[in-house]
Amino acid sequence: MVRTEQPLILTIDDESVVRRSIHAYLEDYDYRVLEADNGWTGLEIYYREKLDLVLVDLRMPGMGGIQVLKTIRAATPEMPVIVVSGAGDISDVVEALRLGAWDYLMKPIDDMSILRHAIEKGLERGRLFEENRRYQTELEDRVSEKTEELLEVNRRLCAVVESTKKLLGCGDINKCGAMMLEEFARHMDASGGSIYEVSENSLRCVHSLDAGHAVPEIALPLRDGSIFARAFAQKGPIFIADIRQEQEIAPSGWSQYGDDSLLVFPFIDRTGHPLAVVSLHSKNHPPFVAQDREIGAILASYACEALQTARAVSAMQRSEELMLQAQKMEAIGTLAGGIAHDFNNILSAIVGYTDLSLFAENCPDNIRKNLEQVKKGSRRARDLVRQILSFSRTDEKDEGPVDVSPIIKEALKLLRATIPTSITIQRNIPSGLGLIKIDPGRIHQVLMNLCTNSAHAMQGMVGVLNVEISRVKKDDEHFDLYEIKAQDCLRLSVFDTGRGMSPEVQARIFDPYFTTKEKGEGTGLGLAVVQGIVRVCGGAIRVESEEGVGSQFHLYFPCCDTESAETTEDRSHEMPKGTERILFVDDEETLAVMAGEMLKKLGYKVKVMTGSVEALSDFRSQPYSYDLIITDQTMPEMTGLELAREILNQRPSMPVVLYTGYSTSIDGGEARRMGIREFMMKPLSMTNLALTVRRVLDGA
Repeated sequence: MVRTEQPLILTIDDESVVRRSIHAYLEDYDYRVLEADNGWTGLEIYYREKLDLVLVDLRMPGMGGIQVLKTIRAATPEMPVIVVSGAGDISDVVEALRLGAWDYLMKPIDDMSILRHAIEKGLERGRLFEENRRYQTELEDRVSEKTEELLEVNRRLCAVVESTKKLLGCGDINKCGAMMLEEFARHMDASGGSIYEVSENSLRCVHSLDAGHAVPEIALPLRDGSIFARAFAQKGPIFIADIRQEQEIAPSGWSQYGDDSLLVFPFIDRTGHPLAVVSLHSKNHPPFVAQDREIGAILASYACEALQTARAVSAMQRSEELMLQAQKMEAIGTLAGGIAHDFNNILSAIVGYTDLSLFAENCPDNIRKNLEQVKKGSRRARDLVRQILSFSRTDEKDEGPVDVSPIIKEALKLLRATIPTSITIQRNIPSGLGLIKIDPGRIHQVLMNLCTNSAHAMQGMVGVLNVEISRVKKDDEHFDLYEIKAQDCLRLSVFDTGRGMSPEVQARIFDPYFTTKEKGEGTGLGLAVVQGIVRVCGGAIRVESEEGVGSQFHLYFPCCDTESAETTEDRSHEMPKGTERILFVDDEETLAVMAGEMLKKLGYKVKVMTGSVEALSDFRSQPYSYDLIITDQTMPEMTGLELAREILNQRPSMPVVLYTGYSTSIDGGEARRMGIREFMMKPLSMTNLALTVRRVLDGA
């Protein structure tokens, strides 16, 4: 600090002449001077006044200069003291300098400029001591302040370590997001803030400390220059001490802000993609400081790592679940295939012998009517087997123009057995509304998933499940069906009177693995699969729901203008016939004999064999004795495909028809490349047999 007045000097000397001469001389140089005639008086003035320098005589009555010097040095070590004395004892000089005198002048002082020089040197030294003392004090204050800051940082870091234990145990952000945000707010001493999850099309608010301020959803992409966009762009925290100074960010004017400082922490994964973002405001002891940003960045790093670890663990668990599910489905498929083969063999006998009786010339009308009912029941049994097989086929797709009304009716029959009787199933499924291009098994799967979810929503309640199908115009619907190109659509609607869904749940129902069911009750894949099937078909799905009222799912499929590709079975008794030679091979003797009877009734010359190895031996002995070979696929020793390969190796132009009760047991592409002309599915009807044989022989 710079002095604004002249130095104040105290002269202590018992000789008045010496005091006055020094006083007069120093005043000429604008020094202020005080006098004392003894040590006691001098010390009184020393304690009372703020002195800059002291001149003291060594030899004085009462209290000498040595005692004065000791007293001053004990009180103020840095006070400049100059000894002015006429004593000639060198020991006094040595003692005075030892006690801290800064200089020593001998009386009489002939040249007063020596005194002035000594005083100026002492004052300068005193100023240096004072500046050094102030600087040392400032350094000590700074060290103390930094020490306090470091202690505070250490305290906060210790608290962060405790929080990381909570964060590292986190799982899904929807379950742990509230805890994460509250940990951030606790460490930052903030009363306001929110945490958003990054989804495919938006930022979705997971939790907010000040409900009503944070919007539920922010659409992506974010507005350029917005605070979240900046945080994601720089992949690090943003600290704004005063948002009013930010030109690109307009304060919302919300009345609950405690201050105008702001912190934003993005969660960025290892690949650089954002997972979530936390914003904090309304610090309880405003404003936020840079230290808050650094502490928050550490927390954000741990939180992001916790989310990624949880996702990896969850993905691994889902992979294991899917693998187990795939294994179960494979086992079910194998079982279903075996059941289908055996059941179709039984059906083949029923259908075949029914046809033989129907086509008998002397069959009475009343018997014929009964047999027609048997045939009708057999067809329903055949379709039921195909429905069962559709559950186990994962790679086989039979997309084509389909009338879905019969499929929906059949699915509802199966559902009735599994849905509680407290739920009434209502349906409005008219026929002839039009065709859509879809695999029949897929529409069956869609309806089963939707109805099962609806039944779960009405669990423990008396409710109604309503399934309707209608033909509509795209532009007449109140939904925006932008995904669909065609105007004519079939609308499949599933209504329930269940618990309904909140907007938050409704926004996530199509997310893979999202489920509201208890652990073990659902995989969270049902509606995701439904949406995928509808999209592949070029359709759209819309949902309406209200909590406590129920939910409505509307599925829209574009109509096809083409005729159904499914061949309608000819039920007339007029069938194409022939006289060619046919070898029929099937290890089931009943079916082989039955098929032989059918072919003979159609006019063909037939040889029936029940062993594939014997049939091959017979063919090799007379390869040109037959015009057509029909063989079952599943046989002991040699399959139908292996038999056909051996026959075609010997006679490549030989027409071969393969028939089976389980289509996935045959690689259709490989079979056609080998030269297989046609496939027939069990059960084998006489009409289908007649048409297929004639088509193959005429083509040959």
